[in-house]
Amino acid sequence: MKRSYSLAAFAAGLAAAALFSGCAGETTVNNQPVETSGITVSGTGQVQVPPDLGFVNVGIQVTATTVEQARDDAAEAADAVIKSIKSNGVADKDIKTTGLSIQPNYDYRTSGAVLTGYTVTNTVKATVRDVEDMSKVVDGAVTAGGNAARLQSISFGIEDESKPMQEAREKAMADAKAKAEQLAKLGDVSLGAPVTISETQTSGGGIKQDAAGRDDDGGSVPTPIEVGTNTVTVNVTVRWAIQ
Repeated sequence: MKRSYSLAAFAAGLAAAALFSGCAGETTVNNQPVETSGITVSGTGQVQVPPDLGFVNVGIQVTATTVEQARDDAAEAADAVIKSIKSNGVADKDIKTTGLSIQPNYDYRTSGAVLTGYTVTNTVKATVRDVEDMSKVVDGAVTAGGNAARLQSISFGIEDESKPMQEAREKAMADAKAKAEQLAKLGDVSLGAPVTISETQTSGGGIKQDAAGRDDDGGSVPTPIEVGTNTVTVNVTVRWAIQ
């Protein structure tokens, strides 16, 4: 009798462990964690959304023979870049330093390493809340930084993804259900209720630019930047019971 009780307790412990492990790491609904039979399918839902945020990663890079000179020149150029970004409508809270480094440079062409100078880099990320201002923010920063300016990348995002995410989720579940119903029909069985549901979410879009533009006469022209659309994607994996 004691042996039977121990085996039952052990089985209950395994079932509980399966329940908790199935809920870690992603959104999961699990009504019958031990049962593995049924129809399992994946569904995808996508929604195209015009972005309402722009992100500019721009900075400076300066090389000089001494650390002091490199730092001073870099500070002056970086300050000009940041002032330009602010003057084009980006708030202080939307400008963040993302990289700052001082690295020695060596010449290895002779025997041993000969120190030749130092390179200072300083990079900031600006969040542009009016995507129509992207060109002037980029061009202004590059012009202000001069030859030291380094435009790393630009990208676009969506400030509130909750509504498009809900729509994409609905599409993903509808896609999964349609597949499951077809499989059930082909298998001559009836589709039951969902037993497990898990999902993953992604959102992306954007482009990169690496220089400000100039016309044939040498005058500055706005850098053409196309906003496009961002894609919000939800993928679900659903297992339905078979009746």
